[in-house]
Amino acid sequence: MTQVPDPRDPRGVCYRLATLLAIGVCVLTSAGHNSPTAVAEWVRRCSPQELERLGCPFNPLTGHHRVPDEGTPREVCTKVDPVALTAAGYARLVALTCPGPTRLTPDGAPEREQRRAHRATTFGGPPPKPRRTAIAVDGKCLRGARRPDGNQVFVTLHGIP
Repeated sequence: MTQVPDPRDPRGVCYRLATLLAIGVCVLTSAGHNSPTAVAEWVRRCSPQELERLGCPFNPLTGHHRVPDEGTPREVCTKVDPVALTAAGYARLVALTCPGPTRLTPDGAPEREQRRAHRATTFGGPPPKPRRTAIAVDGKCLRGARRPDGNQVFVTLHGIP
């Protein structure tokens, strides 16, 4: 979340922007937490370990983590640049979903291709046929279709291999 610029005045900032955005992501992905009041209630119920992982500051005098009140996340959500936030979110998702580097053979081909070629030469024939995808259509009613006698038309498939 370092790609998202902090729109707040640096004077008087108690919570890092990354902390408030992480709290927002955690709260909004939980079912039914979609209001600023729900955000504040959710954060107050967090355990000390969760607050530490979210990045809430620790107050050594009280021995507890500081928790943002209802207005702080609301203020940040209204001021943060949505384009930068979306770009940072998508960049993180792409980093999580990109497959790692594939193992290569000495020839430079991916290992999976090598196995497929080995199977074709070992068993003396073409590679196995891909599996068919099935579509369930038995008993579906065609909306708006009527027979001459007024009955509805139902789709059924017979004799599919």
